Amino acid sequence: MTKRYILQFPRGVAVSIFPYDTAYLNDEKFLEEFKRQIREAFQEYTVGTNPDYILQDKIMFIDLIRELNFKISSRQILNECIRNLVDDTGSFDIENSFDTDDLELLIDEGVSQYSRSWTNWSPDKHVNEIAILFVGIAIKVVMNYIPTLEPKKPNRGDE
Repeated sequence: MTKRYILQFPRGVAVSIFPYDTAYLNDEKFLEEFKRQIREAFQEYTVGTNPDYILQDKIMFIDLIRELNFKISSRQILNECIRNLVDDTGSFDIENSFDTDDLELLIDEGVSQYSRSWTNWSPDKHVNEIAILFVGIAIKVVMNYIPTLEPKKPNRGDE
């Protein structure tokens, strides 16, 4: 059975990705429905936002996509560091291996990986390519979103 991956978007929108079944990527109805769901999710996300701040909402919504899907594990970073120490020195001694400079470097590495990790969603490059396609579509929909401006209701003193 083919493994299924689920790419998540804010407000409960999700896409199932099957690495070697890509027929749905050519299905215009499927892609239009996905765009509609993203547009509605973003519209709900921005309810009550002053139109002057819509760009901030767009950036925050896009960042939520990354937070939901492109997580970096501190355990993974630490394990890689320990593995590198063992490879370099042949052993690992927890008492003598980490000082504050080493910890600072590990934290910096975690922050750096987190901030640039849009492409490594899964270990399968075919899945990553499909995931990035959907993320790209979602970003375009959000960035092209133009809020409908409702006329301001006059204040009591303005009547």
